[in-house]
Amino acid sequence: MVEFGVGDPYERERAAEHGESMRAEDEQRRHEDMALHARTAYLRMRLGDFYVRSGKIGRAIAEYKRAVKMDQNNGLFRTRLGDTYLLKDLVEQAMAQYRIAIKIDPELADPRVSLGDVYRRFGMSVQALEQYRIAARLEPTRAYYRFKLADTLAAVDHLPEAVSEMRTVVSLAPNDAFYRFRLGDVYLKAGEVNKAVPELFRATQLASYDTYYLIRYAVACLATDQFIKAIDALRSALRMDPRNRCYQVLLADAYTEAGLEQEAAQMLVNAGELDSYEMEFVGRRRLELSRAEHDAGGRAARRGSSAARGTDGGRAAG
Repeated sequence: MVEFGVGDPYERERAAEHGESMRAEDEQRRHEDMALHARTAYLRMRLGDFYVRSGKIGRAIAEYKRAVKMDQNNGLFRTRLGDTYLLKDLVEQAMAQYRIAIKIDPELADPRVSLGDVYRRFGMSVQALEQYRIAARLEPTRAYYRFKLADTLAAVDHLPEAVSEMRTVVSLAPNDAFYRFRLGDVYLKAGEVNKAVPELFRATQLASYDTYYLIRYAVACLATDQFIKAIDALRSALRMDPRNRCYQVLLADAYTEAGLEQEAAQMLVNAGELDSYEMEFVGRRRLELSRAEHDAGGRAARRGSSAARGTDGGRAAG
């Protein structure tokens, strides 16, 4: 019988194998603990999301804080915490979380968009654009992020770039009625009325229940002398909201533009007197029509007083 001492090669090899096995087992347990920790932190975040949807903002903040404490280097957790701080109007705390998130992960788009929203909220358009541009570069296929950029560009009258970005947004989400509408709206603002008409029409098809889209589409149609389409759109809006006196007055304007004076007069009788809020709405649409006609090379100069009349013969409120 052969006996081996402690220092023999065989025993040393067995000890080495045992040590390696123990280290592998420890490493596996460490990974399992880390995975469990991460799952628990993620569940905290999901619980916070649930509380936000339930309107329990205080509880949501508490859960997001727990998630952040468990994983302080998770930019998403910090972004959610910052977003919830904003719901409580805790702006400084929110911005602090966004900046930490960006520092942790400069390639994360979410905190940049949220930070851009705060900047825009306080009129800091240049800073907002910077964040939105980075977010759009980081996630170029996210339509919402591209919309944030386009909308801010339009707000500061960078119209060619705004149009380009909105076209990209629509290409990414072609069946979104709001994005179609906003592209038409930006076209109107940029003076490209003929391009606005089909986009606004598409918006009315995608959201046939939305009377505001119909009204804006009708204005663009009137500006391009498409009277029948404008009248049809306004009639559709009025069928959905038959007591809306604003729509009745705007339909009267369309009848007047189409030379249907009797129909226009009857519609004004049906409408009666508008209150100040209604006159303001009608006035904005008439002003928009006047500008769109001018941009389209239409008949703004020969509209006469018809587009500027109120129901009592006075001028509409601007």
